[in-house]
Amino acid sequence: MSYIEANGNTIIENLNQVMDVCRKQAVSLTVVTKFFTSDPGMVRLLCENGVDSIADTNAANFARSDLVPPGRCKRSLIKTTLKYIRRIPGLAPAHRADRIFVSDETLLAAVESLPESLRPETVLVAEAGDLRDGFYMEDIPAVAARYRNARICGLSANLGCLSGKMPDAATVRKLAGCAAALPQDRNRNVPPTVSVGGTVVYKLLESGALTGAATELRMGEGIFFGYDSSSALTLEGFGRGAFTLYGEIVEIREKMIAPVKNAGHTAFGGVAAPRKSGRRRCAVLDFGLLGASMYDIKPLDGGVETAGQTYDFTVADITESGENYRTGGFIPFRVMYAAAARLFLNPYIERVLV
Repeated sequence: MSYIEANGNTIIENLNQVMDVCRKQAVSLTVVTKFFTSDPGMVRLLCENGVDSIADTNAANFARSDLVPPGRCKRSLIKTTLKYIRRIPGLAPAHRADRIFVSDETLLAAVESLPESLRPETVLVAEAGDLRDGFYMEDIPAVAARYRNARICGLSANLGCLSGKMPDAATVRKLAGCAAALPQDRNRNVPPTVSVGGTVVYKLLESGALTGAATELRMGEGIFFGYDSSSALTLEGFGRGAFTLYGEIVEIREKMIAPVKNAGHTAFGGVAAPRKSGRRRCAVLDFGLLGASMYDIKPLDGGVETAGQTYDFTVADITESGENYRTGGFIPFRVMYAAAARLFLNPYIERVLV
């Protein structure tokens, strides 16, 4: 069976750098755990190393992370549905989100209809230029006034997600000004939250440009991969080898590679990618596109080339490798964010934390 291995030391080294920046800027940190489905082992690792707040987009994952001792980690649901809000009274306490992010009045009305003791804190999502989800900032004061009982605790904005809108200090300060005008929640005696995400905001925060504006950083990719996809930059000083995919070899065979005559479409409905021709030594691995796209993984062995995939199999050209690969052995790959997310979702990929 193929498996994904997480290196805890690399993750914690990256986490410590982020936490140090957050302390210096007087900003709290919420670690986004959605890509690994809030895996209990991974959440425990974070909580044991100073994390007290996590966020996921899927409420069902909190039923997994309840193996972490109660009260150790505040849990935020950063994608909330009407169905979830209506289900809250029937959920076990350990499976409920402490805080939810919403951007629609129908959801706010549903929160208000809950018994007061069951209402989670509510963060209003603001449209800040990325054109995904969010209330327009000019509408937020009136919306908040209409739903004073929804336990609104602050505002958030997503940047660099859908449209590639890059963060800037002026946008975050505008968000902070809007948050300052929120009606005071009688259940809270602290300033409103100004939550910004994700990794694309980190360099701006580190520079000090958001001092006095942002109060919370939501971050996942940078901590786990040392990379900022929105900026297409490696974060300086961060480790990038935290996750490795080990693909199990189910066949090794020499094959004569030549263009196929009268070829039809591949399993994906497209044309086969070109391959090196001639007699090639090939390894068939027991994961395919449903596990990870070949474009989001990279062989750690420089002599291995990913030749193609179907939904369930990956073919690696090992002709130029000096390693003595055998059936039943493994070929390791560096894993990027998108591939890791698929791998953690796939029940046929084993998870190993070292």
